[in-house]
Amino acid sequence: MSVPCFAVQEIGHTLVGENVWMPTVTIDVSDSPEVADLARVHAVEGVGDVSTVALRQDDAVVIGVRLTKPVEAIFAVAFHYELHKEFLREVADAGALVFATTNTEHAGEEQPLWLSVDIDGSSLRQTLMLDDE
Repeated sequence: MSVPCFAVQEIGHTLVGENVWMPTVTIDVSDSPEVADLARVHAVEGVGDVSTVALRQDDAVVIGVRLTKPVEAIFAVAFHYELHKEFLREVADAGALVFATTNTEHAGEEQPLWLSVDIDGSSLRQTLMLDDE
């Protein structure tokens, strides 16, 4: 099975509740319709089962996401370690990450569906700490 791996386009935060900001990464899923549709599926069917793993590969930290319910899907996002390590620490602390899969410039007025998943914060923290040694 081929696993789509997306490069980070931009990082930021999304307001998900009153004064609650969630770490957010923008990825281009235009060539992966199965990943592009995950936010809609999860909005309709519920969150389901999600697991994540974080790995260091050269100058990249790769977060792998596997969903088994309500649909099966797997994808990964590659972050540049030096550029994104503080953001990744925020993700680990939050224990969640929003994957923005549409144009972020129009998000305020369009309010698109984006995929929010729980992240294994301890695994991510361990990956980041190992890299700092």
